[in-house]
Amino acid sequence: MNFLAGIQALLPPPFAVANDAVLSEMLAVFALEMEAIQEDIDRMRQTHWVNFAFQLVDLEKIAALVGVARLPWETPSDFRIRLLTTVAARLAGAIGPDEIMQFFLDFLQRSEALVGAVFVPGLAKAKGLDDAFKPRDNDPLFRPLQLIENPPRLRRSNTLLVKGGRVSYLERWQETNGGMEETVPSLFITGFPDKRTATPVLVNLTTQELIGFKGTVALGRTLAITPAPAEGDSQRCTATIDGRDATADLFSVHGFTPGVPFAPADFDAHPRLPRMVRGANQWQYLSVGLYDVRGLDHFFFAIADNDLDEGVFDRTFFDLALFPSGPVAGLAMEWTELEPASFEVHVPRYVVMEPEIAEPDQRTPHEHVAEALQLTISKLHAGGVQAQVLFDPFVEKQTQSVRTNLPWLRLDREIGSAGRSDSLSLGGRFSESPLGDARFE
Repeated sequence: MNFLAGIQALLPPPFAVANDAVLSEMLAVFALEMEAIQEDIDRMRQTHWVNFAFQLVDLEKIAALVGVARLPWETPSDFRIRLLTTVAARLAGAIGPDEIMQFFLDFLQRSEALVGAVFVPGLAKAKGLDDAFKPRDNDPLFRPLQLIENPPRLRRSNTLLVKGGRVSYLERWQETNGGMEETVPSLFITGFPDKRTATPVLVNLTTQELIGFKGTVALGRTLAITPAPAEGDSQRCTATIDGRDATADLFSVHGFTPGVPFAPADFDAHPRLPRMVRGANQWQYLSVGLYDVRGLDHFFFAIADNDLDEGVFDRTFFDLALFPSGPVAGLAMEWTELEPASFEVHVPRYVVMEPEIAEPDQRTPHEHVAEALQLTISKLHAGGVQAQVLFDPFVEKQTQSVRTNLPWLRLDREIGSAGRSDSLSLGGRFSESPLGDARFE
């Protein structure tokens, strides 16, 4: 029905019956103008409204107004979904977790409906953020989306890696905790030959805390001291040597002062790892002599102060330095930091169901969706915040550890007493006893 027929339908029958009546001809002029206006409105919709634009060039021009660029593979329908969900997230603020999660939910649900695929099983039934980002009691097999703020990052000591992990007595170095909170490290001490790794002690001079091992780490063995948090104590730890529990030989001291000796009465009730506070942490390696520990000539009974160091020509002072002892242990450190100003969105990719692609070398729909999410989330967050999308595949883990068994047995060197050198003396008899070896009585 055109505009003229619509107007005539509103008139009384005597005025609308004759199309050649003066009133009908006058209304036809207005109807023609209204149809022209409607064509202009339709043309404006198709070039200025996202939902009505069907030409790709018009859609790209609209998206350019909000800074969204089309990807080469995106069709108008694909591009329209990403554009609308991005703009909706920006209008909602796009800096809070709820806005980011809503974008992921809307984009994935619309993309699944458009392609006729399943990128995240069970996500199409989600009716809200809680239903998409939390486990479901009635669907235990559902793998929800995850948004993790300040994700944990595993850090390793680059300072020790540069020197191959070789440390000497009085070795000092600095580690930096760039996370949001203080943490505790994992320590891995490898034994050197000739029992040089005797009673290893690691001190965090910044927090005045130390942890040590009452014993000798044999050649090639690795003493692993790892966190084992207990209720109310995040510094509790355990120790193993190639899988064998050695926690009973650990000891720790809080309130340690360089140069001031400590006694077993100062040991903590349970061994505790030194903390790593935010920022710079000064560390030192020591070998402290303890009774009943076989390591003579490889540790020191005196506690070194801050002025004592290994002798270096033109750098250290006489009476405040020791002759260099060389590397006495292999050391590695690692810890977990909570990365500030950062978040991750995890998308489970355990099972993906999608239409078969025509060409083998053509990218699949879920790969296109992943690229679009990566590109959008890199711009859809607050300034100065790092954002990352991770697609979690189905992974089955089998934990394992590496152990080394030496094919030979090293025995301690045995050193006996020199004893006495005696000679047999006899009574002298003429022409029988040699001169100098006989006594004349």
